[in-house]
Amino acid sequence: MRYCLLAALLVFALMTSAVGEEKTSSAEKGAVVGIPEFSADYELRRNNTRAARLTRTLECEDGECRFSSEGRTVGFADLLLRGRISEYTRFRFDGEAIEPRDYSYRQRARGDNNEYVRLFFHPRTGRVSSRGDEDWQATVDGEAMDELLSQLRLLLAVRAGETEMEFTVVEGGGDLDAYRFEVVGEERIETDAGTYDTVKVKRVRGSAKRITEMWFAPELEYIPLVVRHERVDRESYTATLVELKEEPRVYMPGE
Repeated sequence: MRYCLLAALLVFALMTSAVGEEKTSSAEKGAVVGIPEFSADYELRRNNTRAARLTRTLECEDGECRFSSEGRTVGFADLLLRGRISEYTRFRFDGEAIEPRDYSYRQRARGDNNEYVRLFFHPRTGRVSSRGDEDWQATVDGEAMDELLSQLRLLLAVRAGETEMEFTVVEGGGDLDAYRFEVVGEERIETDAGTYDTVKVKRVRGSAKRITEMWFAPELEYIPLVVRHERVDRESYTATLVELKEEPRVYMPGE
């Protein structure tokens, strides 16, 4: 089980999530126009207390792309846990479609909170296999991708003007789950990295006690500005952009 503080880094879990099939897909609308390369730092706060730092980087070359995420605890949380998360997904982008290759997730933390997931995707056959803490193999109908890549797909769907999205998620243990999101409005958000107009997206759940909201910045090619997850009457986690290490730029193969 991922330690909640570290997993919240992926509450971009919110976005969280591994196999993606949108209700009205960007691909169907021909709207996946380029991939936004970028590198950015986020600060995670738990109940308004600084808890972790997250760096996300997306880079492409000759149609081969790598989206990575590096997270670590800071402050008091670091004294208790000394937690680290290293995650990446690799995929091919031909200018129109995304084809997943492989995915790696590694978590290290005190108190036996270690975890390792390694997934391999074979889009032509629908086969997905794992060689991490658990070895398994499955065949998935429809488009299949890992948790991190599905977060990119959500970004691209919002960027394409979608208002309702649904993803079927393949989790590290091989289980499938469904994630639904909807655009709920626009807001102007102020952060240490600047003030931006944003598109607000909410995850649709069956329970009102868990709330996940995201704010995407069109001026920054729709990379997330803020991601917030709350368990009502218990705790909240908020990841906020604090620094752009590399300004977003649109990548197209051959350009």
